Amino acid sequence: MKKYLLLFVCFCLSNHIFSQITSRLTIETGGSIYFNFNSLDKYTNGIKLADWTEVRVSFEDPSAIPAKWILDVRASELQLDGVQTPFTLDLNTIEMEATTIIGLADAALPIALTNSDQHLVINGVNTAPTTYTTVKLTYYCGQSITVPNNSVLGGIPDFYFVYIYLTLQPQP
Repeated sequence: MKKYLLLFVCFCLSNHIFSQITSRLTIETGGSIYFNFNSLDKYTNGIKLADWTEVRVSFEDPSAIPAKWILDVRASELQLDGVQTPFTLDLNTIEMEATTIIGLADAALPIALTNSDQHLVINGVNTAPTTYTTVKLTYYCGQSITVPNNSVLGGIPDFYFVYIYLTLQPQP
């Protein structure tokens, strides 16, 4: 009786050990984002950085088939902070979306940046240990994609900054 109990416990432990989620999120290009408003046209119409950031996602969950993942984004602060002045800009001055996905996943709708997690990619599917999904992110500043009247025209000139966090997690 003791032999069977010991074998059962070892089997349960080994099953638990081998069913771990393995995930990797790598920023390949575009880790820093700069909007340089150096012309009247850019102040009036805003700036678009198409496919600026390329992210590679590798996600494997052996315990859930088919397992799915989501890629979320959020800002570190409540606003864009000026470097040389005490002025700020609203976070929603920056809007973004996943515009190119190479692999099995769906782009969520374009979003205005906030300090709460929002979906950029949904329904990402498990990848094999040596494969990945490529996601390219496009940024808009002052273009009113999701927020009406989102122009920077009339804003205080400065260098504004905020940290942007990407989070990869299992989709519930």
